[in-house]
Amino acid sequence: MLPVFFSLWIIFSGKLTLETALLGLVISAVVWWFACTYLGYTLSTDRKYTLLILRVLRYAAVLIWEVIKANYCVLKIIYSGNIKIQPQLIFFKPDLKSTATSVALANSITLTPGTLTVVLDNGLFCVHSLNNSLTKDIDNSVFIKQLRKFEEGR
Repeated sequence: MLPVFFSLWIIFSGKLTLETALLGLVISAVVWWFACTYLGYTLSTDRKYTLLILRVLRYAAVLIWEVIKANYCVLKIIYSGNIKIQPQLIFFKPDLKSTATSVALANSITLTPGTLTVVLDNGLFCVHSLNNSLTKDIDNSVFIKQLRKFEEGR
């Protein structure tokens, strides 16, 4: 948490000089000490939240990459005259334990072009797909693998 406090100090100070860096380091250390002493903050919580932030960033990167790939597939379907659209509904039930990760998966599927989560009921997903190539191996997708890591880390 100390690097976060120091980074915020540098961002809000507007300039980086030796004086502002040293003063920011001292003030950041005092704020971190106060949080540890009086707010029950520990190094283990610092580690836990750092790992959580890294997992969220990794998931965001995977989501962006999957959106880019799905955009390419949808553009290929649209601009190719010979590929027939075969809309379909797919039902699957991933082994996610929490409601939050199931909702994150449903939203990730909906954000991906060409797919839409129609129903999420007790862990059972109903996904509408523009074509079967967009939902190939959806029950074991990269989203589910990343969300399992979220659940294991908690």
